[in-house]
Amino acid sequence: MALLELANLTLRTPAGDGPFARILAQMPDPMRPDLPAILFVMVLLVVLYLYLRVVFFKPITQVMEDRERDLSAGGEAKAQAAALLDAREKDYQGRLKDLRAKAFERRKALADAAGKDKQQLLDEARATALAERQAAVASLKTQQAEAKQSLLAQVDALAEAMAKTLLKQA
Repeated sequence: MALLELANLTLRTPAGDGPFARILAQMPDPMRPDLPAILFVMVLLVVLYLYLRVVFFKPITQVMEDRERDLSAGGEAKAQAAALLDAREKDYQGRLKDLRAKAFERRKALADAAGKDKQQLLDEARATALAERQAAVASLKTQQAEAKQSLLAQVDALAEAMAKTLLKQA
């Protein structure tokens, strides 16, 4: 209502009947609101807003929503991939730990087997060396006995030869 009263106040013609008043009455008042023009501009603004909302803002908001959805889907996929990677890494770490334990046990078993083989070879070598030593000692004893008998025979032969020589000389 106040707007219409303001419009009525500004639509009044200037006071007086002189030529100056008539000229002023014929000229448009820049301060006088033109109600149909204002309504036309308001309607144009509403139509422009609706047009921009449908043609411009709706596709942009759709693109932004699609982008946000893709980003969140990518984030979820990344989180799932990271979780899967962590699970696989833990699985591989567990397998690696088991394999290392098996390798250690296998190495220990091989070292024990090598130690036993080494000990067995040493025992066999000792037994062989002992047998060879005993054989050598027995051989030396027989050679000693033979040498002793040979020396005794030679001593007897020399003694007889000396006795004969001495007897011949006497």
